[in-house]
Amino acid sequence: MRVPLTLVALFLAFPASAQLVVPLTTPDGRVACTQGMTGIGRPAHWQAVADPEAPDGWALAETAADPSDLRMPLCIAQQAITRDLDATLRFKPLSGTRARVAGLMFRAQSANDYYVVRANALDNSVRFYRVEKGKRSQLAMKEAVIEAGRWHALRVIASADRFEVALGRDTLFSTTDRSLPQSGAIGVWSQADSITHYGSLLVAPVR
Repeated sequence: MRVPLTLVALFLAFPASAQLVVPLTTPDGRVACTQGMTGIGRPAHWQAVADPEAPDGWALAETAADPSDLRMPLCIAQQAITRDLDATLRFKPLSGTRARVAGLMFRAQSANDYYVVRANALDNSVRFYRVEKGKRSQLAMKEAVIEAGRWHALRVIASADRFEVALGRDTLFSTTDRSLPQSGAIGVWSQADSITHYGSLLVAPVR
């Protein structure tokens, strides 16, 4: 099942200078992003789950636990459409037999057309993908220690065709790609039966 994204409803002016806190859950424990999915398998099932270390005590998690490798649930934030950004996603991987990932997606045109940076605690890798027509192409990759049950910060700096990715304080890689130059939506991404808590998502202009 593929769920299209209606980008018209997401257009809001991106702040010129201040950092934007993009809510993934509401203070009263509801999902604050638009659910969708790339690939096959059970429909995405995102929920707000109690976590005392998450904003307002709530984290976002995709809980369907379908092990299909080509199942990639996503949840699009409705606060900003942008091309160039400096975004940091705080996440805590918990479980998963096929994958144990967190993903930060950006420049999304639809549920089948976007960039995503994926951190996987099963194989200790961070990978940068271009998803086009629902299929992933890897643009860059680096091994990195990603412990399950602990919070991590995944950072992406995107400026025109240049991309830099960091985990915590460590810059992992930089690369270039020109296949998706336009502005798009921002969101979080999962895969297969990953159970991961997503905390804060912070977005700022590139300095």
